[in-house]
Parts: sequence; C-alpha cells; structure tokens
Amino acid sequence: MLTAVPAVHVYGHITLGLVWGILQCGLFVATVWVYETRCTACDPVERPRTSDVPQAGAPGAPPVDDPWR
Repeated sequence: MLTAVPAVHVYGHITLGLVWGILQCGLFVATVWVYETRCTACDPVERPRTSDVPQAGAPGAPPVDDPWR
C-alpha cells in the first residue's frame, strides 16, 4: 500500500513521487540560498578586501597578496 503512493498519477505522466522530489530539491536550493545570503554578510572571510574593516594580522607580516615563494 505505502509503496503505491509515489506512483499515484497527478497529471499525465507526472506522479506524486516526482512532484515530491522536485519540491524537496526546490526547498533545498531555497534554504542554501537563504543560508548563503545570511552568512556572507557576517563572515569576515567572505567580505571583499576593499572594505573599511581593518584586516587582522601580525605587525610586520607581509600582506596576504604577496607571493610566498
């Protein structure tokens, strides 16, 4: 009985299982997008280097953009 539920036809060849899978994918993409928009605003690693926020580092250390080799 329970295995027949995803096979229920909703519209033409579209089944309930297919609709459920598409809804889950859409929900996943939406939650990732919301998470990324919230976290990039507060994560100092994601901020551009041109911001007015002072960069953390040891005094006398070479800047990050310099080649290390």
